[in-house]
Amino acid sequence: MAKAPALEAGNRGFESSHPDQFFMIGDVATEFLRESNAIEGVFDEGALKQALYAWLYIIGEEKLTTGAVLKTHKILMLNQPLTPDLRGYFRRFGVRIGARYGKPWKRVPELMAQWVENNKGKKTEEEIKQLHIDYEMIHPFADGNGRTGRIFMNWLRLKNGFDILVIKESEKSKYYKWFQ
Repeated sequence: MAKAPALEAGNRGFESSHPDQFFMIGDVATEFLRESNAIEGVFDEGALKQALYAWLYIIGEEKLTTGAVLKTHKILMLNQPLTPDLRGYFRRFGVRIGARYGKPWKRVPELMAQWVENNKGKKTEEEIKQLHIDYEMIHPFADGNGRTGRIFMNWLRLKNGFDILVIKESEKSKYYKWFQ
């Protein structure tokens, strides 16, 4: 198997000749995924392993596409309590996120195509943050939106030369203020 692409600057990415070698993924990437899961109340090692697989997949992608978004979700949610028709597919029903509703489900494919398009080109940290907020407002999936959203945010950060942003579970109230 070919060696997976490594990103420069130490722990920004991963270096692995095989996806099972998670010990070779950077400490910062592992911490970000562990904390991202914890924000959603997901603490099991199996979910972390799937998050690592999802990260390995997306970080190897040169550009973000709708297909890459769907595949990342499918990988992340593989062992989660979702029916197979919800893993790797946009939702086909309305959702409520706290006190607000997600975008109408019939518009999700169109909104996600526009969101993917908006990710193209060089981005500032503030633009990346706004794209993350936009993703979460679309809320394209039945479950796993926060975790996939943070994966895509950090993918975009790395592609634009920024370090991984670790949002700690203990600081999630500060993070949630992004969405107000």
